[in-house]
Amino acid sequence: MVDERPEFDHLLHWVPDIDATAARYTEAGFPTHTGPERDGFRNGAWRLDERYVEILTVTDEAAYTAAALAEGLGAVRPAIERAAAAGGGALTFAVNVTDAAAAAERLRAAGHRTREVLFEFEEPPVSFREVFLPDGPSWAPFLITYDPPRDRILTGLPEDAFDPGEYDLREIVIEVPEPDRSAAWLGELLGLPAEGARVPLPGGHVVFEQGSADRITALATTGPAVEIDGLSLRTA
Repeated sequence: MVDERPEFDHLLHWVPDIDATAARYTEAGFPTHTGPERDGFRNGAWRLDERYVEILTVTDEAAYTAAALAEGLGAVRPAIERAAAAGGGALTFAVNVTDAAAAAERLRAAGHRTREVLFEFEEPPVSFREVFLPDGPSWAPFLITYDPPRDRILTGLPEDAFDPGEYDLREIVIEVPEPDRSAAWLGELLGLPAEGARVPLPGGHVVFEQGSADRITALATTGPAVEIDGLSLRTA
């Protein structure tokens, strides 16, 4: 099997107001930039390096539904609806792999259903392939591969393109009824053997806690503890 080298890439945090949420992140010590509206969609990010926490929302449902980006988020529509009804919340997270298409073949051979989406942009010239698991739990990650690779994309940015701040991300926390069982499932999916209720994903370990939420509830960082639009940021 090809070494897929799975690493945490980014987390999706659905919020009602991009500017207000970015201000809360920044005030807490997690510098977050925002982008303009595009095709009824708007986002921003606390970018650490290749990894980031993305805040996102739909500003025009009709325009967004007709746009290419909707195909990817359509795979996590139930999580979006739940987060929107709650005033915000984490949807899922992306895991960077060396070849998402090859990983999808491996997953299908193992009995998983997959949904592949390819995005291509002319400016800057970049494409990325995402692989979703329609039959997985709502918190299940999706796989992503960039062309050019994500480290090369960052190399081409100006030095002041983003400010990571002084804090780092340590863990993604998921509340589930059976932590060890969920960790074993995720570990098998990614080829990273679980350590009890923990999966040692480079860039952001995944920790499962017992509870009924069945969703991503928190991030553990080296920064302060704060609640932001349905997502807890804990001190690691």
